[in-house]
Amino acid sequence: MPDNNRGTALILLVICTLIWGTSFILIKQGLKVFSPDEVGAIRVTAAALFLLPAALFKFKELKSRHTSRLLLVGLIGTFIPAFLFAIAQTRLDSSVAGILNTLTPIFTMLVGVLFYQQRFRAFAIVGIILGFAGTFMLMLSRSGGKVEGINLYALLIVVACLLYGSNLNFIKFKIADLSSLTITSVSISMLGPSFTIIPKHGKPSATLFYWA
Repeated sequence: MPDNNRGTALILLVICTLIWGTSFILIKQGLKVFSPDEVGAIRVTAAALFLLPAALFKFKELKSRHTSRLLLVGLIGTFIPAFLFAIAQTRLDSSVAGILNTLTPIFTMLVGVLFYQQRFRAFAIVGIILGFAGTFMLMLSRSGGKVEGINLYALLIVVACLLYGSNLNFIKFKIADLSSLTITSVSISMLGPSFTIIPKHGKPSATLFYWA
């Protein structure tokens, strides 16, 4: 790989790391003011508004079969995990949430093998075992750092990671004909109108609106 490409890849990796890592800290800080459902709603709404200009431009690439698939991508890749992480972090440290989130590539591989006939090398089994062992230890941890019992809130993040892994495989095998920007912007923007933030008793509150 040329040196300029390596430099660009390194910069992008650092940026992605900062964005990925700080999101769990921001969720924790947001929970000091908002309820978990409000934090989830704000995350989805903010992402939808930010990506809306790109989505409007990319809608022309869509075919009728893409609509339901992109809606599913938005639900399992953004919508549901946003609420699972917010609820989980009411009883988990942001650092633990971030580490548990590393289960995503493990679930991506497992879902690919079980449902999409993907193949992987034998050494990957070792990675799966180590990953789940580490997750189990983190589920045992409590906020005070003691190992006293399983923290069931960690299971919410495990479910979110399973959804992430399922979503990545679904995108790869079902809508590979669309660009990554189209998939991301349209799938999230489709969920934006589902929520609005309105004042209730002096505090912001997330209200869900169903399409008629």
